[in-house]
Amino acid sequence: MTRERTTTVAEPPQLASARRVLRDVFGYSEFRPGQAEVITAVLQGRDTLAVMPTGGGKSVCYQVPALLENEGITLVVSPLLALMKDQVDALHAMGVAAAAINSSISIEDQRRTLAEAAEGRLQLLYVAPERFGNGSFVAALRGIRVALLAIDEAHCISQWGHDFRPSYRELGGVRQLVGNPPVVALTATADPRVREDILLRLQLRDPVVHVAGFDRPNLRFEVQRVSSLKEKSQAIAGELRALKQESAIVYCGTRKRVEEVTDFLQRSGVKCARYHAGMEDNDRKRIQDAFARDTLRVIVATNAFGMGIDKPDVRMVIHHDMPDSLESYYQEAGRAGRDGEPARCILYYSPRDRSLREFFIEIAHPEAARVVEVYRALAAAGGERVHVRELMREDDEPGINAAVQALVESGLAARRGWQVSAIRLDGEADIDTAGLDAHREHSFAKLDAMEDYARSRTCLRARILAYFGDTEHEPACGNCAPCTAGTLTPAETHAAAEDDLFQLLRAVRRDLANRDGVPPFVVFSDATLRDMARNRPRNQTEMLRVSGVGQVKMEKYGEPFLAVTKAAAGGPAPAAGPSLYARAEARKSGVMGATLRETLSLYKDGIRDINEMARARAMARSTIAGHLADLLLAGAIEHLDGLVPVEKVALIREVTGDRPFKELGPVKERLGDQVTYEDLHLVRAYVAARFNNPTTS
Repeated sequence: MTRERTTTVAEPPQLASARRVLRDVFGYSEFRPGQAEVITAVLQGRDTLAVMPTGGGKSVCYQVPALLENEGITLVVSPLLALMKDQVDALHAMGVAAAAINSSISIEDQRRTLAEAAEGRLQLLYVAPERFGNGSFVAALRGIRVALLAIDEAHCISQWGHDFRPSYRELGGVRQLVGNPPVVALTATADPRVREDILLRLQLRDPVVHVAGFDRPNLRFEVQRVSSLKEKSQAIAGELRALKQESAIVYCGTRKRVEEVTDFLQRSGVKCARYHAGMEDNDRKRIQDAFARDTLRVIVATNAFGMGIDKPDVRMVIHHDMPDSLESYYQEAGRAGRDGEPARCILYYSPRDRSLREFFIEIAHPEAARVVEVYRALAAAGGERVHVRELMREDDEPGINAAVQALVESGLAARRGWQVSAIRLDGEADIDTAGLDAHREHSFAKLDAMEDYARSRTCLRARILAYFGDTEHEPACGNCAPCTAGTLTPAETHAAAEDDLFQLLRAVRRDLANRDGVPPFVVFSDATLRDMARNRPRNQTEMLRVSGVGQVKMEKYGEPFLAVTKAAAGGPAPAAGPSLYARAEARKSGVMGATLRETLSLYKDGIRDINEMARARAMARSTIAGHLADLLLAGAIEHLDGLVPVEKVALIREVTGDRPFKELGPVKERLGDQVTYEDLHLVRAYVAARFNNPTTS
């Protein structure tokens, strides 16, 4: 058994460069706890397991090294399609060349992305674990130099974890497929047993194991005991009404409960939407995007929602039903307050909640007879591959996965992705269900720990930290419900409504996000806006001192925010935020940053293709499109020739009535795949400039 050890390694000289990248690209002056240690190990080429709390900045631990690497890409494995998109969008906003490949990407776009990776034009490539079961994808990878393999949500590889995924089981052999680079595995919730399993399954070599601590001091934990479903729903409605315009997630244990709670909340005057795996993909995406863009503030969901959402400003997470483990609870609750600002995590508990979880545990751990039945079906196929769905009964997926795993561990079956085959046809007597029984007992032990938390009258934070093996904690935190009974907490004394300046900055952010077709937090997080509101920067130098403002984002977004904070620093804040196109006026007056001048120089040299510009400048397409839009607004570029095809311009202007338009989303929804957000961005800038200056052709 591999002995876990937390290793302190000498700081390499590259860490100074890492700090510069953190400052200039990400806009942060200091690493968060644990980040420097993990990045140090990665820069030294060590295999690394990083266990860091949700919101602790795990992605920076591989993104910063990726930006320091000159001879290969960082390949990031993630099971979360929405999170891939959010991270790629956020990296593009910082001028980083990143892309994703998963089932939502067309074959043509996948091929284009792989070609860009092979040509060294990407710094990070995000992929879903299922991709490694695709022969053509694996073949294409052989032509790509991989400098680092990052495995996100690494707990998914362990059957002892709360979110085991069979596709992750194949990742142990991926390193060999991509040239044996060093591996960094990252997770937020892994107890000692799961950590040991990750090391074993990923075959990490002499690994550095860093456990950064699990405490999230900005979160306030509460448990409220209730006697009926009606009481739960009424209490939740009251909390959400009091939350006003902030964002919240309500987790329910089943799809049916999601439907019931959503209907009740809507009848109670709470604007919300439902989200679960039984909905159409387009509906889920629409709701997810609305939540990310702040046009919808409350989501009622099963645990199918959230792992792929990198939204930092969720102020409340409510659990209508008790989860099956503290791992599940802490990961779901941890989606609150990722920006470091105060947030509440409320669990509504009734003793009857346990029966629902016991039912699911029994489904996920079939009896020996069901395992035998699955084996006979595989044997009847004569060793040919069978899709897992062909073995299922209705709502039987967890049980089938467990049965197949029991056969794999018995040496009687092989699994590759969704395909399973018998490797022995006469092995029924050798089926071993001892592992299945042990896992059932393990699941009930986890449920017991979860219920102990729900029934606790002592510090809830201390119970969570002790469960994860974090011994460096006080017996009472002073910020959870049992610790603060009858007193005001820091979270409660924090004003519910943000000050006027913060709200003005949010309005500016909303305009810019709509302009670029991205979620608001991709522009700047709430924490960054609050830092702006507190410090009221008066110039670019002071703005660059704001946490979360890097050089690229300053060039791309800084001036509209600076117009507000500068006015606030010199007197009362303005009654309304600056125009969406305020920075165009600065460009017209000759104030143009070096990065814009360089893009304009390429344009004047006759380069019109955005891809070619992006390659020449080693920047993302979206960043170059943003430069071109600014230049169009400023009149430095006077027409769209070569930037957007004439037929696309005509389509867009027909929909918008050839008038200035603010939001890209409705136009994109009308035109679909006929146009891209970059096309819309450029046409909007051109129309706005033409409308404000009729002499522009």
